[in-house]
Amino acid sequence: MEDKVARLKLGKTDKSAVEGIFGVEHGNDRNRWTYNFADRQFEIFDRRQGVGALPITAGVVPVNTRALVTLEFNEAGVVKQIGVARFFEEPFINDYWYMVKETTKNPLESIASKGEALGFRIAGLDKSAGTFNLEDPNSKARIAVKLDGQILRVTSRNPHNRLGNEYRAYTKRESAFTNSIGDSEIVQ
Repeated sequence: MEDKVARLKLGKTDKSAVEGIFGVEHGNDRNRWTYNFADRQFEIFDRRQGVGALPITAGVVPVNTRALVTLEFNEAGVVKQIGVARFFEEPFINDYWYMVKETTKNPLESIASKGEALGFRIAGLDKSAGTFNLEDPNSKARIAVKLDGQILRVTSRNPHNRLGNEYRAYTKRESAFTNSIGDSEIVQ
């Protein structure tokens, strides 16, 4: 999956190239595609309806989601946002990439204020390097933000157990932060 994600280029990769990389199993939404990477296993189960000689069916089915890759496209069908949520091991690292509009003034400060409004603490704001961190005041979870030209990369590290309340609470805040960026006037 990581090799496939590395082949995506914001503002350049179009829908046909994405289907060449990930395949055509992406859902029905025109401008938002999601790819599910899961462990699979062979299963045999009872067939309760339909016709056939045998009352059982067998096949390979997904059993544990390992990662979700979400892509958003602009009206021209070119990738404008990428989200990669990983579920393999602690800490859970999620990456998001956005195209920042060229006309945006002070995007780092604007994004930092969005994080601060959600209760994160800003640390290490370096305008010349285009980076800063958002820290969760209640845990070791953090979000690294890096602006490289017109590409904004957000990397979240969630150290909590996937079945714990802390994981869910932090994930909600992370989603609120990334959605606020995606819905803002800062990005394309």
